[in-house]
Amino acid sequence: MRTYVHELFRAARRAMLATTVAVVPAAVPSVVPVTAHAQAAAAATGKITGRIVDATTGQPIPAAQVQVVGTQFGAQSGVDGRYTLLRIPSGTITLQVRRIGYGPKSVTGLVLPANGALEQDISLKSAELQLAAISVTATKEKGSVNDALNQQKNATNVVNAITAEQIARSPDGDAAAAAQRVSGVTVQDGKYLQVRGLSERYTTASLNGARIPSPEPERKVVPLDLFPASLLQEVTTAKTFTPDMPGDFAGANVNIKTREFPARRQVNYSSSVGFGDRVLGQSLPFAPRAGGELFGSASSNRRMPQAIANANFLGNVSQSQFNQMARQQRNVWTPTLRSGGMNGSFGMSTGGNTILGQRIGYVLSGNYGYSEEARLDEQYAIGNQGANNTVVPLTQVRGQTGRSSAQWGGIANLSTMVGASSRLAINSTVTRSADNEARTDRGFDENLNDSIQRTTLRYVERGVATVTGQGEHQLGDRNKTQWTLSYGNTLRREPDRSDVVYARTADGPYQILASLDGARRLYFDLQEDNLTGQVDHTITLGSVANQNTIKVGAYVRATDRRADAPIFAFISRANESVIRQAPDVIFGANQACETCSLINVQPIGQAGSYGADDRTAAGYVMSDIGLSSRVRMILGARLEQARITVNASTQGGFTTAAKLDNTDVLPSLLLNTKLSESQNLRFGITRTLARPEYRELAPVTFRDVLGGVSVTGNAALVRSLIDNVDLRWEAFPNPGEVLSVGVFAKRFDRPIERLEQATSGAYQARFQNALSATNVGVELEARKQLGFLGTWGEAFTGFSNVTIMQSNVELDQKGGLTVTDASRRLVGQAPYVVNAGLTYSNMSGSTNATILYNVVGERITAAGVVPLPNIVEKPRHLLDLSLRIPVRGNLSARFDARNLLDARYRFMQGNLEREGWNAGRAFSMGLSWRQ
Repeated sequence: MRTYVHELFRAARRAMLATTVAVVPAAVPSVVPVTAHAQAAAAATGKITGRIVDATTGQPIPAAQVQVVGTQFGAQSGVDGRYTLLRIPSGTITLQVRRIGYGPKSVTGLVLPANGALEQDISLKSAELQLAAISVTATKEKGSVNDALNQQKNATNVVNAITAEQIARSPDGDAAAAAQRVSGVTVQDGKYLQVRGLSERYTTASLNGARIPSPEPERKVVPLDLFPASLLQEVTTAKTFTPDMPGDFAGANVNIKTREFPARRQVNYSSSVGFGDRVLGQSLPFAPRAGGELFGSASSNRRMPQAIANANFLGNVSQSQFNQMARQQRNVWTPTLRSGGMNGSFGMSTGGNTILGQRIGYVLSGNYGYSEEARLDEQYAIGNQGANNTVVPLTQVRGQTGRSSAQWGGIANLSTMVGASSRLAINSTVTRSADNEARTDRGFDENLNDSIQRTTLRYVERGVATVTGQGEHQLGDRNKTQWTLSYGNTLRREPDRSDVVYARTADGPYQILASLDGARRLYFDLQEDNLTGQVDHTITLGSVANQNTIKVGAYVRATDRRADAPIFAFISRANESVIRQAPDVIFGANQACETCSLINVQPIGQAGSYGADDRTAAGYVMSDIGLSSRVRMILGARLEQARITVNASTQGGFTTAAKLDNTDVLPSLLLNTKLSESQNLRFGITRTLARPEYRELAPVTFRDVLGGVSVTGNAALVRSLIDNVDLRWEAFPNPGEVLSVGVFAKRFDRPIERLEQATSGAYQARFQNALSATNVGVELEARKQLGFLGTWGEAFTGFSNVTIMQSNVELDQKGGLTVTDASRRLVGQAPYVVNAGLTYSNMSGSTNATILYNVVGERITAAGVVPLPNIVEKPRHLLDLSLRIPVRGNLSARFDARNLLDARYRFMQGNLEREGWNAGRAFSMGLSWRQ
């Protein structure tokens, strides 16, 4: 064996002496073809690309020498571990890889097609662990790297990931749907991620490693349905904290990574059509369009009328001004009844690693989708205490909602090498969605002593745009610097929302309410700018292959948010013959003439605006040290300071300000033990925090239309500190298989809870710090190929993850509210989450079928106040099916079915269904083509 090793070294030395290493600026690093061009052209050739990574840590290895055995073709990996070999003769070849400090490795059985490309990642072991050169087949090597399980196996902390391949085999259309397949992850409202049963306030989201600002007015987390699945490379969920991560999470940090450049130039097209079984051909209310809705950019006639914007409602407003407001207002209040239509999408992407002859990796991708949805058998109710501990409705309405939605997104990612040791990248992403919906319902309102019928037209557009620059610089073998600078802009606009309420007594005719609740228009606009910068410097101690490091870094984030939500009531003084007609007649031009005095416009006092300035800075130090060949310790701390100022004002003229200023030390200790080549044991103890959302700090009230919840902020809120303990055993018996058992425990100091109290005609919601809370749980994950059942089972893979949790919160009742349960579960915490599935894949991998199941246990959405119980969301059993089949050549087809059980959404307060609806099943068929 020793003679064999010496011979390999001699061969490598001769090859290096015969080659001239040329560095080319590419995302995949330097390439060194060393044979004459004429010789290479004598036979068909191809290209090989890949990444060289450390087998223990999964980190990229720079400056590794990659050689095609039997030829003089070679290359050197760049700072990100990537390599490229050009003009390689096609056929069966062997690659040999060397790096000082690592044992040499040969990968055999690689088949390079003529004029084609091959991607092969290779892992190396430390020379201290591997004394002799080894040889593996390409099949075995490919199974050991470059997939989600390899990330989980080699990660510093507790990580779960879902890759583009897994997303492609599911019916998931966006990042939120894809992420819910991850162990311990649940999705609320189809958008908001909750991890380990914790509410979304404990989860942060990032895009390509940079924080994404949220477009939601009262939620910190980003609605991940904004990101089409076709743009995603992977979604990674980190569940334990390390000091180089922002400290404000306890559930997880979810990182969305957009697509990377391919090994060779590719062009992909995809399209699909589909329908909902409760939508297509059904008569539903839909909102009339004003223009721009199909592109998520509303036309100008939805904007607030200039007459309203210029009026001084705290002074005197003349009748002529009221008439002008009505005439300038888009006079649309009533939905259109029509048959539901089809859904469809189209996407295109291209990528490669050469632009105008320069080695630049790139990917450009775009996607557009349109869908129509419905909420049928929809109920909304507000309750009060009844006899025998029952909840009786004060207001109860039933109806239906029709919604048309458009979503588009695009990415432009570029990456290049500068010299042999620096890599620069720029990633830009734009996504936009628009929901145009109409709701009609009718029922009764006890406070009005009337039967009522309501109509709401609501258009919401949301958008996220980010540009992130990144750099990696290898400063010799022992020093590496990385930096990230990111700008993000988010918006959420709800222009021109209309709410109309008609009422009648006994059997009389319906007529529009003469109060402030009769007819309203809302003009909501939220804009947030976010600038984030981070720089890290890593120093390697001792042997490079041991990867013992000390990492220091600094982080800054500046956030500016402005949210404006004015609401105006339109009141008619017309006679009964007019106020019994449609609202477009009541507030039409005939009633708003120059000499008319029939219309009044008034601002709603419980509405207004707020602005938030958030300045966060942090410094950190952490070490990653091998205590032995099998045990690594990650130890460090983060010093993080946040200064938040929120200024709020109501339309009634009330102004207020709130501030939050904290400096915290957040320590982290992780121990990773490699029990064997396929087993890990992880232990972690960390401290993180959770800060109030900006809107929660502003002590002003925003109230929804008739019977809606009035939400009041609390300037006395303080940030929560969370102590976290994690223990996890994981085994990877074969490529593509995993078995893991994890336990976790969290202790919260002063967690923030949302409380709801029933009053006459509406609910009052407020935020309050509880005294403390605990959350403990167990996570089980298994993925197993079923070949052990027989030859027939080799094509099947079964997988499941189960999380069982229990939390307890101790509430502070000194705030004047007597809560229903002084000790209960955390708001948003589910007792269990179950994901399961079965995948079929033929030998070539061209045909795939997947069936997926998901259920989330009952969780509190709002804590009740005596005498009413908590409001809980009931479990829903979800069953999805996906099929991928080849058609011809590079053309393939797909079929997806979602929500096959049509489980009802149910939010219960005792025996009363507060909210409920059915969404129906959704089916789609599509084609994709790859060049």
